[in-house]
Amino acid sequence: MLRKTKSIIYVLCIPIVLLSCKVKEESLSGQSIIEQSITKHDPNASWDTIDLKIHIQEPRLSNPGRYSIVSINNATNAFKLIRNRDTHLAEYSIDDKGNAQVALDGIKDIDEELIEKYRLNPKRNKGYQDFYRIMYGLPMSLTSETIESIGKVSIETFNKIDCFKIEIKLKEKLFSKHWYVFISKMDYELKGIEVIFPDDTTKGERLYFDGNIEIKNINIPRIRHWHEYSDNAYLGSDIIVKTIMD
Repeated sequence: MLRKTKSIIYVLCIPIVLLSCKVKEESLSGQSIIEQSITKHDPNASWDTIDLKIHIQEPRLSNPGRYSIVSINNATNAFKLIRNRDTHLAEYSIDDKGNAQVALDGIKDIDEELIEKYRLNPKRNKGYQDFYRIMYGLPMSLTSETIESIGKVSIETFNKIDCFKIEIKLKEKLFSKHWYVFISKMDYELKGIEVIFPDDTTKGERLYFDGNIEIKNINIPRIRHWHEYSDNAYLGSDIIVKTIMD
């Protein structure tokens, strides 16, 4: 009789436990999930003062041989991007005082035709800085400085992984202001993002993150595969080849 009573109690407890788990899961806010993901990737809170230099292969369907060397110094706000342009090397930089400069093969006095051909206007530098600091700072870059609002949280399978899907709206658009962020339910690792355009579902991009590389105690997603949002067609990849020590 005692064994039967225990079995009945056990059976009755199962839905209570499941319900409790579901309530706990649904009560998680997007803010708290993002914060836990930041702790997962940057346990020592080093991103705000990091000084890193990385070599990235960035093959695109139209430009399979593209690569970049990116320097990000969050302590001083300095930035540098070196990218191949045909047989040339273009260098875009912003110093710690916010001054933007461009050079081609080390020469700052550039012919107007080359400026137009290779898009060497220094006004582009801030856009490059924002792109690399936000994209390569994920999820650490998802803070009140960049996010205007955090919307609904749902559960979705993303790239065969059970993830929290978090709607966010950026203060300044990076392609779009509207993103979905996908964070693993199991360990809070960032698995990818979707850049969407609510008014035009034919536009947008989906990024799958693959693997991490540890840089100064921060686990940064190493590979990002770019796909079309509408049909998931492959567009290209960003691959951190190595970190560079000066």
